[in-house]
Amino acid sequence: MRLLLILILSISMIALSQEDSSRENAPGVSQLTVIKVKTNYLNVYLDGLEKTWVASNQISKDMGKIVDYGVYVGNNSYVYLTVNYESYAAMDPSYWSEDETEEFERRFREIISEDDQTTTAQSYEDIREIVRVEMVNQIVFNS
Repeated sequence: MRLLLILILSISMIALSQEDSSRENAPGVSQLTVIKVKTNYLNVYLDGLEKTWVASNQISKDMGKIVDYGVYVGNNSYVYLTVNYESYAAMDPSYWSEDETEEFERRFREIISEDDQTTTAQSYEDIREIVRVEMVNQIVFNS
């Protein structure tokens, strides 16, 4: 009986290890933010997003601090924002040096003033709700 139990466990572990070899985590990690925008305010929200969130992520990408970013719109007034990082460590604020932070701030202020950024961000509160923020890893299936 004991031998049979060991045999069953061994076969299960072999089967499980074979299954895992068919897939693996892709490099990096993505932050996914899901936002519900009030009806008829989608274009207003996207206009503000372009001046703030998109602009800041483009600067971060140009500086090599993020891999990429994206904005996706569903047919249900949901907006999906993604930021792709090379690793979890790249998400840590200490990943930016003081000089890099100053460079980012300088470049961002060339696009939008602090007052305009504050006004735009405050207007978001009336037209959108952040539903959730998740960290997700892509799975690659090996053929």
